[in-house]
Amino acid sequence: MAHGSMSRLPPRPDLAWTPDGAPRSVTCDDVYFSRDGGLEETRAVFLAGCGLPERWAGRARFAIGELGFGAGLNALATWEMWRRTRAPGAVLHYVSIEGFPLERDEAARAHAAFPEIAALSARLLDQWPVRARGAQRLWFVEDGFTLTVIHADAQVALDGMTGAFDAWFLDGFAPARNEAMWSASLMQRIAALSAPDARAATYSVAGAVRRALADAGFAVEKAQGFARKRERLEARLLETSARIHPLLPYSAPEAIGRVAIIGAGVAGASVAAALVKRGVEVVVFEAAAAPGAGASGNAAGLMMPRLDRADTGVSRLHLAAYLEALRTYAARGVLDAVGVVEMPDGDDDAMALADLLADPPLPETHFQNDAAGALHPRAGVVRPRAVLDALLNGVDVRCSVCIASLSRSPDGWTLHDAEGRAVCEASAVVIANGAALARFSQTRWLPLEYSRGQVEHGPLDGAPPAHALSGDGYVAPFGDSIVFGATFDRTVDPVAEADASSRARNLAQLARLAPDIAARVRLDALQSRAGIRTATPDRAPLAGLAPDAAAFNARHAGLMQGRPAQRDAPSPAHEGLYILGGLGARGFALGPLLGERIASEICAEPQALDQGALDAINPARFLIRALKRGRPVSG
Repeated sequence: MAHGSMSRLPPRPDLAWTPDGAPRSVTCDDVYFSRDGGLEETRAVFLAGCGLPERWAGRARFAIGELGFGAGLNALATWEMWRRTRAPGAVLHYVSIEGFPLERDEAARAHAAFPEIAALSARLLDQWPVRARGAQRLWFVEDGFTLTVIHADAQVALDGMTGAFDAWFLDGFAPARNEAMWSASLMQRIAALSAPDARAATYSVAGAVRRALADAGFAVEKAQGFARKRERLEARLLETSARIHPLLPYSAPEAIGRVAIIGAGVAGASVAAALVKRGVEVVVFEAAAAPGAGASGNAAGLMMPRLDRADTGVSRLHLAAYLEALRTYAARGVLDAVGVVEMPDGDDDAMALADLLADPPLPETHFQNDAAGALHPRAGVVRPRAVLDALLNGVDVRCSVCIASLSRSPDGWTLHDAEGRAVCEASAVVIANGAALARFSQTRWLPLEYSRGQVEHGPLDGAPPAHALSGDGYVAPFGDSIVFGATFDRTVDPVAEADASSRARNLAQLARLAPDIAARVRLDALQSRAGIRTATPDRAPLAGLAPDAAAFNARHAGLMQGRPAQRDAPSPAHEGLYILGGLGARGFALGPLLGERIASEICAEPQALDQGALDAINPARFLIRALKRGRPVSG
């Protein structure tokens, strides 16, 4: 999706309200739900039309896709039925696309007509998605219900989606008024994203809709309609097209038993929390005496977005990750939302920031003009120790255990210590150990770069600043003190110790950024901490299935001669072995979403990132680039 002339924010709907309190699209001249009872219509047309709740009976996981989120009424009705009928421990993924998102107060007004779902409505409204392009995932863990809302054009959203959906609710505005929501290409993509024997349901019986579904491989039947509509459609997928495997490897283990995670920093803790939400048994191994011994161990950390002018997979990742981090940390009470003033560092930065403010990717509640640059009102300071405690709450964490090697076992993987002794058996393993990511034979090829970073923490004479400041360096209030820095020194030795010269550079940087604050630093009480950041050559993180480098290179050797990649079978990979690392200085902003990304793949669920973003962080991207340059990476 190129930005071009399209606004970075998704458009607002042009709403009118009927006398009985229902929202109506002025543009499409159509109502969002039936005047004769929106909930009853959902139950009759979509739930019963897709054979629910019977079809999810006894299922551990079920996935529903929807075109047209609107006010979320279909999602609420589905959630209510799921709570009553789901199997113990089961998880329902509900993924809905909306091109013109309603504001929270508009949705609340629409929900007010349905007091029977008031309690669920209040919980949904409490997490109502921010008006921003891309996907946002809301978890309701106690009910095993997750709602992913994608703010995008329907074709763009479907083209980027992953997963195998068991049911589809086709609830766009009427085909005569919104033809693009019912196109043949949309129905073909829905079929490609469907599980075997998937069902689809809609209120529309238009001939073009029936033909598009039939051409996509669905058997289509008319059924008795709801209220004043005489008929509706039910469809069942009869055939699936031959699969073209992606060049980059993606795969879930055949069976999910215990998952072992190596590393108890923010990356490993985020994966653990995401898996625990799904009821997966998790054990975390940490080589140090306590979690957060590496780059995740500072007293405080700045949490703010990286906003890019271009629309790329990486820019979409950073925007979605920031919103996910806000939800995660606010829910756990570990974010001090003091706001961050972003101050441009040079003319190029000033030009980029001005462009973003003129056409913002976030609403004013999250991004606004400031005399010094831009204010991120919801951003702030995280307390790393509290973050790790919250994410690892209830998780089996084994510290002072150094995992030195991994080997395949009949049921997955065996983890060994330095003496070669078996420490743990697991069906899947996630390597998330920061600077030690390339310790294992399966990951030794990774192109990692290391930088030493030092931060300072201490009291001021007088009050700390109201907001954090970020430009050439940063300074943030932290209780009655401040935290500031940081140095970036490239190194080949992933070991860090604080030193006086780095402190001097941090003080000089602070004097340039905020001279009034620098003049009040209590030097006698200042504390320093140094750590190692791990990054990649393209500065994007590593998150995904570990490729088998040697076999991958052999399979795709033709790329060196410019030949097409072989796509008739999955690319070679270490099945059940996942990598999460290379987060650089943005670990706390990226961690929660990337943890969700890894957990979703392990559990074979729809992703909360589009395919372009997933490919941009897949570890095997470096193998492909090396092959195309004619210099394959040694495995």
